[in-house]
Amino acid sequence: MEIKSSWQEMDKEENLLLKGDIKKGMHLKKEDVIRKLNKRLAWKIAFTAIFTPFYFLAIIIVASLIGKALFAFIGLFHILGLIFFIRQYRIAKAFDPSQMSVKQVLQGYLENIHKTVRLEERAGLFLYTFAGSAGYVFSLSQAGKMDEAMRDPEIWLILLVTLLIITPLSHYLAKWLNKKTFKSYTDLLEMRLAQLDEN
Repeated sequence: MEIKSSWQEMDKEENLLLKGDIKKGMHLKKEDVIRKLNKRLAWKIAFTAIFTPFYFLAIIIVASLIGKALFAFIGLFHILGLIFFIRQYRIAKAFDPSQMSVKQVLQGYLENIHKTVRLEERAGLFLYTFAGSAGYVFSLSQAGKMDEAMRDPEIWLILLVTLLIITPLSHYLAKWLNKKTFKSYTDLLEMRLAQLDEN
């Protein structure tokens, strides 16, 4: 009975030490991985919030109904994206090292970041087609060539070819940006998790 009690006490002390290390790290700029990940999630919220109003402004500016519909769809899609980023940010901020084990905190952060990036990239792959089309229609509308374009198959063929080029390029650019933004920090968390598993 005494051996079991001593083992439980040692386990508690180890967990407290690890949690203490995490809390201490939250105040060190060079070691604060979790805070930096939260900051990058906040950047996504700010970026989306800044650019979303411009899509609704374009609805007013563009003359064609097709353009208005495209920009309205993109604007609504960005609002949903903004809600999603805010939700993921709140989830990230809710992880409490004092209430959870270190392993649970790190796993929670990793899962949250991976989910955010994965869904953003999938949604973006779908959205780039509409964004490219909206930009093309906007340029035609501003040039006063929308009526002419509606009757000219060649113009729509150019749009199709452009989208086939822009969509995959935009997708891989987004993946590269997310990798630059998050990967170095998620790698550190995964390394820490591996160390915990070894122990």
